[in-house]
Amino acid sequence: MIRYPFWRSPLASLKKEQKTKNTLKLFLKQNILLILLSTSGFAQVLTEFSPPEHIKTIVFYANEQTTSLPIVSLNGTITLRFDDLNADDSPYFYTVERANAHWKKSDLFKPDYMEGYDDVRIQTYSYSLGTLQSYIHYSLQLPNAQTRITKSGNYTLNIWDENRNLVIQERFVVVNELTSVGVQVKRAQTIEDIETHQSVHFNVSTEGLNLRIPKEQLNFFVVQNQQWQTWRSAGAATYTLGNRLSFTYKPETRFAAGNEYHFFETQDIRGGGGNVAYVMRDSLFTSVLAPQWVRAGRPYTYAPDINGDFRINTFQGANPHTESDYSNVVFSLFAEDFLFDAEHFVVGDFNQHIISEKNNLKFNPDTGRFETTLLIKQGIYNYKFVSRDREGNSYDNLISGSYWPTENTYWVFVYYRPLGARCDELIALGSANAKDIGL
Repeated sequence: MIRYPFWRSPLASLKKEQKTKNTLKLFLKQNILLILLSTSGFAQVLTEFSPPEHIKTIVFYANEQTTSLPIVSLNGTITLRFDDLNADDSPYFYTVERANAHWKKSDLFKPDYMEGYDDVRIQTYSYSLGTLQSYIHYSLQLPNAQTRITKSGNYTLNIWDENRNLVIQERFVVVNELTSVGVQVKRAQTIEDIETHQSVHFNVSTEGLNLRIPKEQLNFFVVQNQQWQTWRSAGAATYTLGNRLSFTYKPETRFAAGNEYHFFETQDIRGGGGNVAYVMRDSLFTSVLAPQWVRAGRPYTYAPDINGDFRINTFQGANPHTESDYSNVVFSLFAEDFLFDAEHFVVGDFNQHIISEKNNLKFNPDTGRFETTLLIKQGIYNYKFVSRDREGNSYDNLISGSYWPTENTYWVFVYYRPLGARCDELIALGSANAKDIGL
């Protein structure tokens, strides 16, 4: 088995090398900063639904923009696409459910937020063409002739099979902008976080809003990149100046910066692509990626990424939705001693950052690496490695490390509930990128 130099934590790299036994339990005790990088008492836990094995490549986007969060105006269009690898002409149906600002189920009736009706069969689908892996590609667009959202706020789009089993659940938000929000990203101010965290600052104008009890009528939330699991409340404003609420250097809006994502691309499924070491052919193609190293504790290196996102594309056809093939993609991570006391997983937007047995890396003594294989459609992908210890605690940055210059996008959501109203409406949103980070 290959052995490599013991990993340093970000805090130890500033002070001195930690010389400890190579067990995760002792490692975490002596590096409490690592816990701060990966967890936060301010984060609201949003669990994402994991689809069944035959449902693949869920793409959900607003208007024609296939990146970022699914955010749409009242008059905008939102699109869902997915593949069914069973390819057996199964019927699928959709419903739309409303949630409050905290993503709890709303007590509104459907006519309160929808024109028309839902629980309708998806009518648009097409068959794969010229691929080794057969599939049926389904697509759905809202609004359509049956369903139109009439009120801003939080929603889930649910896809059901003919036996009323839930197969897909996706979050989206509808905004009706009544005010403005300005957002900035800065370095954290505290000594323990200045090298590893980013602080989200924003100002909200309340001009024109009928506010009698602002603490009860307004809610503010922040999300990092496209990852709903990072959703958290910003709490109360730091200070108020006239009609402006300011949020600055709040613990609630301080995020572990993480690191840039790894990437690979399989647009040319026969010849490989970026970060594909080699390609093999059996019943399907196998794309073996270049192995990765533990990056935590090593110097930060900027590498352009798409913040965990992915794009479907193929060089072997004109329509990427139906002519992109699937390949078995092999991910690998060089083993280091401390990694043996935890489980490790491959995540990205392609699997909604969900950790499960499907994407669990297993140690291969023949190669000295942790490895796993996932069936993935042709395209360009970002991914990273996350960890979970034996007690079930998750660590997003144990392997990648966390560095303040990392390029991240942050979104701020402002919700307003008029006096006497039964729901929270999304009245403003803003975003900023850490590439313009201020001190």
